[in-house]
Amino acid sequence: MELFVLRHGHAEAEASSDSLRPLSATGAKEVAEIYSKCSDSLANVELILVSPYVRAQQTLSTLTALSPHLQNVPQQTTTLLVPGASSMAIIDYLYTQATECSVGSILLVSHQPLVGTLVDSLCNLDPGCYRMGTAAMASIDADVVAAGCAELRWLRHP
Repeated sequence: MELFVLRHGHAEAEASSDSLRPLSATGAKEVAEIYSKCSDSLANVELILVSPYVRAQQTLSTLTALSPHLQNVPQQTTTLLVPGASSMAIIDYLYTQATECSVGSILLVSHQPLVGTLVDSLCNLDPGCYRMGTAAMASIDADVVAAGCAELRWLRHP
């Protein structure tokens, strides 16, 4: 499986709750910049999974507005991608998508600390070894979707 892990762009600091914090103008620019660096790599994405938090939804909207291909890719909003979610739960879900649904390429749009722990877990990296700043995107290859069985191809920042 080919997996792309995207952290949402920079968000406004204030909102009535964390889940309602919107993407800032800087965040929208970051998303456009990371798309310009990674657009060719996203050409085969078959499924997009996104956190229900406003800033993640807006990150995806910004990305799909730039990409005719991604506009036509099925999207699923899932609480498996909220900030405090379990990396093992999303790994189990990804395993099911790869084995039972034959999905070969997935884009995830989520938050720290989940994006960092997910990349670390999948690729058997030392925790915190790679920084996932806002709108950072990681590309991972996994013949088997399981903890410690994947390879980090690249990590790019806007």
